[in-house]
Amino acid sequence: MTRIDIRTYDPTTPEAVQALLSYLKAATKTLNGKEVIGETDQPTPNPEVLLQGLPQRSLSAARYDRESGLIAFTIKDRNERFIEPEGFAIVRILTLFGPGLHIDKDQTGGNEHHYLEVFSDEGITLQRLLADAKEGEMVKFIGDHHLLTAANFTILRNHKAKRGRNEAVLAALAAYDKHATEWGYEAVLNRADYEAMIRHAFRLYDLKYGREHLRVAAE
Repeated sequence: MTRIDIRTYDPTTPEAVQALLSYLKAATKTLNGKEVIGETDQPTPNPEVLLQGLPQRSLSAARYDRESGLIAFTIKDRNERFIEPEGFAIVRILTLFGPGLHIDKDQTGGNEHHYLEVFSDEGITLQRLLADAKEGEMVKFIGDHHLLTAANFTILRNHKAKRGRNEAVLAALAAYDKHATEWGYEAVLNRADYEAMIRHAFRLYDLKYGREHLRVAAE
């Protein structure tokens, strides 16, 4: 595999951090059977809230596709990738203080695929984080690798795969420790709240999409 580093943009804004927090809160209330009405009299959670503060690090642009209910996002000049809003929330939150996403070019089997990884050192594939793959499991796409949705993942048993969500949380916190004070974010979001925010985003994704969409198969 060949890693392609494409970091470009500045960190996001404090206002965008608050928007992400508000989305998590509204999405949680909706899961509990309550519809929240915002200032614009539109039902929330409103996925377009997740677009605030872009571009951010490697994320150059994003848009909410109302027909599919997915968010389409781009990394520099790459093709659009499509993801559930809750998945995009995870992307935004994990990369608030880190270098962002990068491309891992895989030419296994004669076919070239460009997978997204989070964190530059010993990166973790985004599909692995979304599917909550455990040690001994790996995640592959059923169809197009540009479609980062729960229903497009399949889990395979593979003893070589180890890193997952816990490692992602630790890497995100390490990035927080390195940059939060320097960038003026410590007063906006303290370390404990940032960790809770990450874990909440993962939990929200699991509650909404869960493993019922995933097929476990022997490799």
